[in-house]
Amino acid sequence: MKLPQQYPSGSNDGECDCLPRPEIQADRPALTTFVLRYQDAWFGMEKRVAFEAEDVAAALVMMEREPIGAWAELTSEGEVICRRGYEPGGAADYWVVD
Repeated sequence: MKLPQQYPSGSNDGECDCLPRPEIQADRPALTTFVLRYQDAWFGMEKRVAFEAEDVAAALVMMEREPIGAWAELTSEGEVICRRGYEPGGAADYWVVD
């Protein structure tokens, strides 16, 4: 038969210290919600992806792996931030900031 034992708490406030606690960063920048709307290159249909990023540059980096077809636009709070442009004949793609 086991008898109940009292184990000392790992902290002075009576809470368990067995789980990691996330560091709270007060200087962390606020994230902005972006919506990427584009033609999927594989299926040819419209796709929308909502995500959060620190700024437009970070949002463009996050969109790098999406299979974007002939057109795309990035919006935030209902306003178009930039559109994807392309040159006919297979030239490199580029983003036009509105």
